[in-house]
Amino acid sequence: MTMSIDRTHSLSGVSPIQPREASEIQQQKRKEATSQPAVDGTQVKLSDAQSRLMQPNGQDINVERVEALKLAIRNGELTMDTGKIADALLQDTHDLLKSND
Repeated sequence: MTMSIDRTHSLSGVSPIQPREASEIQQQKRKEATSQPAVDGTQVKLSDAQSRLMQPNGQDINVERVEALKLAIRNGELTMDTGKIADALLQDTHDLLKSND
């Protein structure tokens, strides 16, 4: 059995788009609106733990430190110890790889 890659089949053209009448579109919208029941809302009950997590308490963020950093950045006075950042990144990577063993 031989395979021919030279033969092609002609493609049929795409039919043109038929515009819809405005009244037909509005009639469809009315039909959809009346067929769907009205929904008052959805009630969700969170567990106590979830509720506590959703409450802003700010205990894990040092707001004063954040503001000091913003001010230093704004004034162009922020200095970073790139060696310290690199060491911490390498240590985190080492710890992660060690925990996956």
